[in-house]
Amino acid sequence: MTLFQQTAERALDYVRKQIGPDGAPSVEMSFDPSFGESFTGREAREKLTETLGADPGFTLADEAFSAMVSLMLLASTDARPDRELIAPLFEQVERCRWKRRYRFLPESGLPADTDCTAMATGALHELGMLRVPDLQAAVRELTVAASHEPADSDDLWPWVHLVYWEDGAEPGTLSRGRKHDPVVSANALYTLHLAGTPERMEERAVRDATTRYLVAHLESGRWLGGTRYYPSPRAFLHALSRVCARHPEEAAALLGPARKALAELGEAENALEIALHALAADNLGVSDGQDERRTRLAESQDSDGSWDSGAYYRMGRFAVHFGSRYLTTVFAMRALREVR
Repeated sequence: MTLFQQTAERALDYVRKQIGPDGAPSVEMSFDPSFGESFTGREAREKLTETLGADPGFTLADEAFSAMVSLMLLASTDARPDRELIAPLFEQVERCRWKRRYRFLPESGLPADTDCTAMATGALHELGMLRVPDLQAAVRELTVAASHEPADSDDLWPWVHLVYWEDGAEPGTLSRGRKHDPVVSANALYTLHLAGTPERMEERAVRDATTRYLVAHLESGRWLGGTRYYPSPRAFLHALSRVCARHPEEAAALLGPARKALAELGEAENALEIALHALAADNLGVSDGQDERRTRLAESQDSDGSWDSGAYYRMGRFAVHFGSRYLTTVFAMRALREVR
């Protein structure tokens, strides 16, 4: 067994120990993107009110986003994870389902969003837990969230998914505003392609418009500043690279610009960023520097099999970052398990 494989096995042991009957551990949050200090989701509402003078309006405990990311990463490995590992994650994600939509948090008043829905339905399908007709129905539901505004109206692109549905269908939730996020769009495009060639005009329009939107975002250089919900440019390139690797023919227009963008980045400083960079490079067929990145991951692994928390996600209107040792470790494990 190689050094990278041994490191990945230790990481898997850590992940197994962290997943309990209720699923994956919830993220911690920090005002500091380097996670110098952090607080739990149960403390978050009070912390935001004290520090920012703004109440988010809902509790941030017990999120299922970490479980969705876990399923997404585990679904894309050759060796399918066992049911003991998957079952509590699935149940955790299902607690956040409303009809064919998925929420970040259970019963919080925060509505379902297209990012969680795309990740959850795509991963469940690839794990053999969602049939093709149900996946196609989920894609039709995602299409309902596409914008129909002119391209020059408030930065909205026609036929590109909004982050939240704006149809008022979900009871007990408030509007979160009309907006795009390129990482969300990449995750939605990945799942749209999983459903096969779209038969409906609306789905074809969303597929084509989203591809153009992502190419435009790459060519604009704005990706270097992160996105509204994902602070790292590597998080965007990782999401985009998944589309290129899984759907090479459909994503042909994205591959060249994505490789060019990846070449513009220097080397990452923390484990989460290294793992995201390594995964994006693998997906895009870039081998330069990969052994060095994996060696850095192996050498920085803690004795319990984990790595330090990093900022993967952030709240849209507040500079509050989400991450955990668990989440970093799942990404690092996936990057190390890529080695053949």
